[in-house]
Amino acid sequence: MSSYLFPIEVALILFPFLALLLTIPFAIYSYRKFGSITFMRVFILFTFIFYLMAAFFLTLLPLPEMQDVIRIKAPVPQLVPFTFVQEFLSQTVLEISKPATYLPALAQNVVIQPLFNVFLLFPLGVYLRYYFRTSFIKTLIIAFLISLFFEVTQLTGIYGIYPHAYRLFDVDDLMLNTLGGIIGFLMAPLFTFFLPSRETIDSLSSQKSERISYIRRFLAYIIDWFFIGIIGFLLTSIHLIPKQAVSNTVEVSYEHILYDIAIIFLYFVFLPTITNGFTPGKWIVRIRIASIAGTRVSFWQLLGRYTLFYYLLGGLILVPLNQQVQEIATPQIRLILFFISFSSLFLFALHLIINFFRKDNRLFYEKMSHTVSVSTFKSKIPETDH
Repeated sequence: MSSYLFPIEVALILFPFLALLLTIPFAIYSYRKFGSITFMRVFILFTFIFYLMAAFFLTLLPLPEMQDVIRIKAPVPQLVPFTFVQEFLSQTVLEISKPATYLPALAQNVVIQPLFNVFLLFPLGVYLRYYFRTSFIKTLIIAFLISLFFEVTQLTGIYGIYPHAYRLFDVDDLMLNTLGGIIGFLMAPLFTFFLPSRETIDSLSSQKSERISYIRRFLAYIIDWFFIGIIGFLLTSIHLIPKQAVSNTVEVSYEHILYDIAIIFLYFVFLPTITNGFTPGKWIVRIRIASIAGTRVSFWQLLGRYTLFYYLLGGLILVPLNQQVQEIATPQIRLILFFISFSSLFLFALHLIINFFRKDNRLFYEKMSHTVSVSTFKSKIPETDH
């Protein structure tokens, strides 16, 4: 039993790191395709990813030592179908007329191994029918191909990592894995009757897409500053702006401040004026900035919005902590600057939390500039008459 539990334990340890790695791509995918993120979709897709990890590890782990694999001869592939039936008939202690043999027979490897191979891809069939809505034929093909991937991975010694296979390639495993996927497909309604249908999940996502959450806006913010970072890296590489880490002088620091001011203006004010409220980050998550009146956002509204957010709020939080500012300030002034920075950050966080629970969740710089973030997601779900 420990040989089955160990791979699952490894999957449990590694899954949080994989989930963290997939969070932003998954969020982008959800906003692009469905307009929002719902708990049920996150739960289904991330449990599906965990299941695939666990299934893959169950076919590979525990990994043997390289020296042990070198010393042993590669197992000869088992290519005769239904060998597991022969092994069961010849090795089982089961006697139909003797109920006392039933439990001991279930504990034998000739029973456990075939059942394991069936159950390995059983959940796959359930997921494919319930969430991915695949047909019976597609489910059969996918189950077979995934099983074949597992077996080829074993046969090739994890694609050359080991000098030869350390586990047996067995055609019966292919058959039983595929059978498990088919059984999972056929029995899926028994396991998913208490869950909302895929159509219901998509409909809920579409309904939620109109309300622009802070998570969606923060994701756009991260993407935009990722692009700005790339721009800064390229400009530094071609020496259009100096490397502050190499030449950390007051002059260089001022040049970087001027660069930040300029890039914020060009990226968040000038560009959205031309693109009708879009930045690359906002376009990716399907939102744009609009006038509160529902008209196209103007240059002056964008200038007011981002002057308040970046130049005023960002300046109050970040400038007091600037290294050059700290170096020329007296201890008393440093204390005042730290208080200004901390107070500004605290008040904005409080303002964010309060507005999170309001129906109108616009922040101060949006209200003062008469702008709003609106969704550009267009639902593909046909509307029904009630």
